[in-house]
Amino acid sequence: MDTLPAELLRLIFDNCDPPSVRALRLTCGRLADVGYNYLLPPSFRAVEWKDDVQRLHSIAHHDRLNRSISSITFNFSKVDEYSARHASFFQHWLQEPEERSILLQDAWIKYYELEGKARDLPPFHTRSAMVEESFKRLPNLKDLEITYTKCPYDIEVFKDVFLVRNCRKRDPTFRAQTCKNMNAIISAVRHVSLNSLTIDQLPLEIFRLPDDRRHWFDCCASSFSSLSKLDLTIDPPANLMPQSRFKAINGLGHVLQLSPNLTHLSLSFHTYHAPMQKFGFSFRALLQDFTFTKLTSLKLEGVSCSEEDLRSFLLRHAKTLERLRLGGRGLAKPYELSIGGVHLHEGSFRSLFASLQGKLPKLQRLHLEGDLEAGDIRTGARARETFKFHASVDENWEDMDGPDHFGSRRVVQEGKTMDSNALERYLIHGGPFPKLVVPDAASASASTASSEGSPSPSPELGPVSGGPGMAATPATAIAV
Repeated sequence: MDTLPAELLRLIFDNCDPPSVRALRLTCGRLADVGYNYLLPPSFRAVEWKDDVQRLHSIAHHDRLNRSISSITFNFSKVDEYSARHASFFQHWLQEPEERSILLQDAWIKYYELEGKARDLPPFHTRSAMVEESFKRLPNLKDLEITYTKCPYDIEVFKDVFLVRNCRKRDPTFRAQTCKNMNAIISAVRHVSLNSLTIDQLPLEIFRLPDDRRHWFDCCASSFSSLSKLDLTIDPPANLMPQSRFKAINGLGHVLQLSPNLTHLSLSFHTYHAPMQKFGFSFRALLQDFTFTKLTSLKLEGVSCSEEDLRSFLLRHAKTLERLRLGGRGLAKPYELSIGGVHLHEGSFRSLFASLQGKLPKLQRLHLEGDLEAGDIRTGARARETFKFHASVDENWEDMDGPDHFGSRRVVQEGKTMDSNALERYLIHGGPFPKLVVPDAASASASTASSEGSPSPSPELGPVSGGPGMAATPATAIAV
């Protein structure tokens, strides 16, 4: 072994699972030395039911292991027990009663064991000093994710439950606690040079409160300039007065402008208090005339703006923009049509796309998803431009072929939804404006009639799955 080149030894370790790595390192001193870099995976996942803050602190203060960590995910998600119990029951209602009872009982027993461990640990924000010290000693940390929507437990039943928005816990202390956790992490971020940052459920009011606002400006000023990818899902509060809204949007825009080297930007607004509602703002108020000179990929979801405002923003990035996404899944439940579209309160989408045709020379892909509406919401539905798009590609721009299923988060309803392939061809290659499907009352009635007599779960729950050997039975997609 001592005579083998290090490259060959690394190739051997590349094909070993963690137990094999540990066993192989015990064979000789050279393998122990080469195998050091394989003791830890490059991705570190922190959850609240384990003392991962202390574990990260210990790794960071190890002279060799601290170089192993290149990405960190902080998962603060919690489950709403009442909704989750109902959802988990109906998601498995096709199974035999005894089998279902054992499955759910085991899942909830394991959950309560993990929550018991979480109650013995101090709150995350009280340990901000440890987190900050850890980040200082992680030289290869490049990717950071903060989420409140992904399942934090290694329990299969709960992975399905977390796809339903009602099952994610949002108690009265949620927003204040979330702001404290975000501030603690941002304090640590100033000590590293990140390539990518993803935050799911960032409270918008954090950019309005004076102390929090100043804290973010100070911490982001030095660290965000290295970012090439920024994915923000904003969580607006239910009651935000005009002056507070303007200040919050202005603060968010200032943070975005501290990231001038972005190549990928995703900006989504998820209004949990009103899932169908779109958040209205102006790109001029958000960014003034600022331009991301390297931006190649852009996603906008759950926003409401004017046609002129959106067109102006897109044309400012025409020299570099290669991929454009308008809309997304939003807060749709697994069996629902996508509801994370884009609304235009002035203008029309036909006019928007016609004016952009031929003016985005670098554009290679366009994807639309969700409910796209244009026109004054106070007018009748017939006076507004309304389209519903289903997903045709995933987040990595890979085609979503085959039958619809909940695992791909793709729901299609014939006669009511369409893909955006025709618009993509028009915008990139020109030609006549494509004919688009406009959902009407007739198709909605037909859909309702076809679903009569079919079993469907409660709207508050989620997809229905069968037991082993039993095919999943999706509910008819709900028109929203």
